[in-house]
Amino acid sequence: MTGTGRDLVQAAVAAGLLAASDALGWGDAGRAVAVEIERPADKAHGDYAANVAMRLARPLKKPPLEIARAIAERVVLGNGIASVEAVAPGFINVRLEHAWLARQVEVIVGAGERFGRTDTLTGQKIQVEFVSANPTGPVTVANARGGPIGDVLANVLAFHGATVEREYYINDAGTQLDVFGRSVAVRYLELGGKTGMTIPEDGYPAEYVVDLARAIREEHGGAFDDGAPEELAERFARLALDQVIEWHKAAMRKFGISFDAFYRETSLLESGYFNKTIEALRAAGEIEDRDGAVWLRSDDKVEDIESVLIRKTGVPTYFGVDLAYHREALIERGFDRKIDVWGANTHGHARRMTNAMKALELEGRWVVVLYQYVKFLHEGVLVNMARRRGQFVLLEDVIDTVGKDVSRWFFLMAGADRTLDFDLELAVQQSNENPAYYVQYAHARIASIFRTAAEKGQSSTGADVTLLTDPAELDLVRLVLRFPELALEIRDKHNVHLLTGYALELAGAFHAFYKSNRVVGEDVARSKARLRLVEAVGLTLRQTLGLLGVSAPESM
Repeated sequence: MTGTGRDLVQAAVAAGLLAASDALGWGDAGRAVAVEIERPADKAHGDYAANVAMRLARPLKKPPLEIARAIAERVVLGNGIASVEAVAPGFINVRLEHAWLARQVEVIVGAGERFGRTDTLTGQKIQVEFVSANPTGPVTVANARGGPIGDVLANVLAFHGATVEREYYINDAGTQLDVFGRSVAVRYLELGGKTGMTIPEDGYPAEYVVDLARAIREEHGGAFDDGAPEELAERFARLALDQVIEWHKAAMRKFGISFDAFYRETSLLESGYFNKTIEALRAAGEIEDRDGAVWLRSDDKVEDIESVLIRKTGVPTYFGVDLAYHREALIERGFDRKIDVWGANTHGHARRMTNAMKALELEGRWVVVLYQYVKFLHEGVLVNMARRRGQFVLLEDVIDTVGKDVSRWFFLMAGADRTLDFDLELAVQQSNENPAYYVQYAHARIASIFRTAAEKGQSSTGADVTLLTDPAELDLVRLVLRFPELALEIRDKHNVHLLTGYALELAGAFHAFYKSNRVVGEDVARSKARLRLVEAVGLTLRQTLGLLGVSAPESM
């Protein structure tokens, strides 16, 4: 499908604006304002609306309603445009022709898996980095929300033609690895019979550390029994980290996420690229040497310890290494854009990275999506069915309890900027109360309709879609036509949660239509037309669920 209803209306209103500008002498002012189209909240106001008249009121020094009327009366009707009216305070409301709407059913079905896709990002190479959980333990629900957000965003970007790489960044440097290694070493030595050992005060007491220590003992036996935790820390941290990363990979596979690359922070230090980045910043005049440390200059002069690139001890900061990581991705690896999906607690780091991107002259090529955390309701459901490690809940516990599809759906139900209430009691239900189940059931019901039609010797082949004139039929078409517009919006705004809301609305509209309208009946011509419409709905549900990474079952 090459265009949308919004494209059609935008072109018609823009042509009306140019005609009014030429006829009434509005000059450059009338040509300088872009025509933006939106969907009215109340369908009584039409299919689409434009507010361009209100934006022209000041430069033209005219009442917006007068401007709206001048534009509306010059919009050419036909070719899909049924009516145009100007309403207070200055909106231009547009309604689409019913015959045009009906014809779109054939366009949609004909497009097949291309429906909603565009080539607008073809040629762009984009990296989406997400999850990147702390490598000192299994993936918990604390950072699990970033998984489906990043994965669905990558799906949408690829849907529009981009070459997308999903990357998992492994923060395997810093003091946390030493503490982690000492914690594992203590458990290893305890398993060998040593007593009087204590986990470091800021260490890792959870049960999974014992599992890691046991795995090392199974592989190496008592080879390290004569060592002290401090002596074994570095080696044990590396051995344990490799196992933890395998846990992370397994959790992601269970979540339906496949990463293209696992990138280790230490590689930037070992390769010397971190030092090259510091040298490049120094050459650009973006470095300050102060108090024995190396600092990044700040445009707004807001400085704190986190804007230090290299501590006075000579050890790089996490911020410094992360800056080099982003430079390496965008310059050396040639990504046109880099999108990071981070938890809300990184807000300060994101602000400093924004300043760093300016210093590196990479502004505009990096975007961060911050997500709030998850609040689990009715956690008792999970406690009864899950393993617990320490004082946290594993992502895999949730997936094992409610399934991959439902897990992804529930993590995507709210905007990233809102705290997410994950209702476990609802998630385990296999009923229409569960929104994921409700949407999947709509697709399964559509498959059932076509099986019934086949049994009666009917199909959508040769359908006359001009017979789709009932308001309920046309409302379904309108709703299906929102999909490509939504896919474009998510491409630009990264608000992937809109897909769950849309799928739920489309499923609800279909279920209501099905209850009130016989699809396969005695009137063969009407049955064919409605089957074609239902085919378009099913295709759109599959496209939407496909982007969400949720299956579209044929039966339930």
